[in-house]
Amino acid sequence: MIAARLRSLLSACVNYVADPKRNSPVNLAAARFVLATYVVWKTVWVDWGVFMEVPFIVFDEYAFLVPYGFPQLLVVEKYLLLVTVVLFAVGYRIRATGFISGLLLGHLGLLLFAMNGSGVTTAMFIAVYFLFFFALFASQDELSADGVRRTGTRSLGSLVSRLKSSSTPVYRMDALKYSLLALGIIYFGSAFDKLFPDLQQFQPEWVMPYNLARIVTIFHSTRDQLFPVAQEVVNYPALLFVMSATVLVLEAGLLVAILAKRPVTPFLVGLAGFKFSSIVLLGIFFGDAILFFAMFVAWDTAYRALVRSRQLDVVFDEQCYFCARSLYPIKLLDIGDTITFYSQSDLPATYLDRPGVDYTTAMYVFDADGTPYRGYWAFRELLRQFRVFDPVVWAMGTRPVAAVGERVYEYVAANRSRHFVCSVDLDTETEL
Repeated sequence: MIAARLRSLLSACVNYVADPKRNSPVNLAAARFVLATYVVWKTVWVDWGVFMEVPFIVFDEYAFLVPYGFPQLLVVEKYLLLVTVVLFAVGYRIRATGFISGLLLGHLGLLLFAMNGSGVTTAMFIAVYFLFFFALFASQDELSADGVRRTGTRSLGSLVSRLKSSSTPVYRMDALKYSLLALGIIYFGSAFDKLFPDLQQFQPEWVMPYNLARIVTIFHSTRDQLFPVAQEVVNYPALLFVMSATVLVLEAGLLVAILAKRPVTPFLVGLAGFKFSSIVLLGIFFGDAILFFAMFVAWDTAYRALVRSRQLDVVFDEQCYFCARSLYPIKLLDIGDTITFYSQSDLPATYLDRPGVDYTTAMYVFDADGTPYRGYWAFRELLRQFRVFDPVVWAMGTRPVAAVGERVYEYVAANRSRHFVCSVDLDTETEL
């Protein structure tokens, strides 16, 4: 019992260098959303109009990046970045939106660095690496708008087979593998720089108690602190030494654990604790790192608890290409294997000759007690299987939304052969 719980805690974060494969695409989608959230957070508050009124450059070598003749260009660039990163968040054209977002964030980050070279600014460049990795391995991101679009290049037979399959697929996540490796290298470099600041000889001053005591004293004397009592820590040299040494072990040890293919959870949690301790000791907080660490959380494990355990049976038209493509994301989300898909040609006997059920006109969902849900309400029932969609399910159940939704479904079902690709055979196409 204790050993199992310990293994569960150690697997809270994933070492993708040890194994870049997962049985669900959820982690990659969640990490992409976290990364996009970070970029929006770092970008939306920047007021380039004010900056260009009184430009102040600390590092002259970056002055050439400032478009003095066209200050409005930075404002346009900011909103272009916001648009591309939102498209990246939903997984649309990830290769293009990820690469463009990385370039724009890199340029805007350099401009901010020219004004403020603190760690809060330099952290933005870590996100640039991550964006490029996601763009480079865009083809692996299945739970995305691109993943749904790619179903258009697969044969109808392969899609139907995938829906009916009970085997557990494997999804590669090389974007997270190389992002984690880059993060480990960056933190290892931070530890190395603390001990070898001039790259010539070992200088242990950073880990000495008087160094941290000096930093804490300066911060408490120059600014208001949330926890003034924290200054008392300077009276305990042994504690200061342990704190400084622990930071070095965590920063250097992260890369070692990654390369040794050991659990990274203790190091990421420890570094997160170090960031929170900065609030207590110094009154500053590096929220950037917390979001970076969140990218490597085992989100699929947490998401599994959001999938209801009830069993559902889906009956769909196996000759309808549009139907198969529409159900594909549901199959990806069903990591608990709680939904069974049947085509009209392989119906169980219990679903044959059901009164009031016409499989030729709509899709049907049956719950464990055999209650049928038709068309629009079948889709709602499928979404209800995943607690993450509970707000959407509630909205779909309201009278105005349901009235529109039912009409839209009936129109699509009746005209899918005319407006959508339906009843096609792409078996000769190359399958992804």
